[in-house]
Amino acid sequence: MDFTISRFAPLPGHAATGPGSVGLPAGYRAAGIHAGIKRRRRDLGILVSDVPSVSAVFFTTNAAAAAPVLVTRESCDCTALQAVVVNSGNANASTGKTGYADAERMRALAAAELALPIENVAVSSTGVIGSPLPMDVIEPGIARCARTLAEDGGEKFAEAIRTTDRSDKQLGLTVATKTGDVHIGFASKGAGMISPKMATTLTFVTTDAAVPAGLWHEMMAMGVRESFNRITVDGQESTNDMVLGFANGASRARVGDVETELLAQALQAGLLALALAVVADGEGATVTVRLRVAGARDAGEAERAGRAVANSPLVKAAVYGRDANWGRVISAAGMTLPQDAAGRFAPDVSYGDVLLLRDGDPVELVPAQAERLEAVLADAELDIALDLHRGDATAAVYFSDLSHDYVRLNAGRRT
Repeated sequence: MDFTISRFAPLPGHAATGPGSVGLPAGYRAAGIHAGIKRRRRDLGILVSDVPSVSAVFFTTNAAAAAPVLVTRESCDCTALQAVVVNSGNANASTGKTGYADAERMRALAAAELALPIENVAVSSTGVIGSPLPMDVIEPGIARCARTLAEDGGEKFAEAIRTTDRSDKQLGLTVATKTGDVHIGFASKGAGMISPKMATTLTFVTTDAAVPAGLWHEMMAMGVRESFNRITVDGQESTNDMVLGFANGASRARVGDVETELLAQALQAGLLALALAVVADGEGATVTVRLRVAGARDAGEAERAGRAVANSPLVKAAVYGRDANWGRVISAAGMTLPQDAAGRFAPDVSYGDVLLLRDGDPVELVPAQAERLEAVLADAELDIALDLHRGDATAAVYFSDLSHDYVRLNAGRRT
């Protein structure tokens, strides 16, 4: 694991971290190779459960969904997936009928190598939009990748799914139950084009716990909702977003009601840790922000206000400049709210433990508070609290700052 788990995503006491990634749970093999889509880095990966598994998969809601999303969504058994083949460096998005046929070809080749029905194999891609896949290197690459599948191949798989990521995002957890340990493995990628409505750019989860398909879908859905559906880097939803979770029961631990709750807690914590690693790795990002909205009239209002602040380039630029510009925060939130009868909006705003606005009135800081605020702003993780004083509903969103490097990276070359 080469990322630090955020303090915003504390792991429960019954979940222990350990070496490994998606290959940590029993019954899985993974691989990642350099097929030739990119110049040097690994760019093709396969992940497979060696025993039948149940699955839960969540796709982008973008109308411009890429070919691999369409193929998996339309013609796979998304409750019984057993493997996935992934390429990076090319999104196979907006590539028409040829792109769709290429995604089907990738799936068919992987299924043949793994001796699995094609409906049990998902296909996923990430990278540049609008370019045809280089099938001349992908086709032999799939065969070569399948030959290197190994129980300890999770780290290579995690590397192979990266695009502009500065680091791999992978995690292994062990959860103790009454009938034995079960394990959860995570691998994710993402840095730019992050504002999911269902998932993240690409995330894969494995567990060797025995979980019924319906319950596994519920657990994954809740975990995604409270993690990847709460993050933004640049307000852009990818064409290729996919979260795919496998549960194969290979640990032989039968998870009862109490253990199910422990497993769900560990799953949600792991997903949030990965989601925050995506935010921290946002293109050019230097600060991860947790914005907690309170006092909204309902959950929808709380989330709308939070997303408006999180996606505001003015707020994000101020965070990059270490400027506690609460005026930008309330302006962004206020544009999502109807004016009340009196026409008065009187929120509270705090940065860390320093209250800057109380009931709509600026707080004059004493020297000690000003010094404390400077320290809060210097941290790589910043807490902002916004109380709308309109009701009891709350929401949390997570976002990154906006730096010169974001513009340089996205204007300097196609990503």
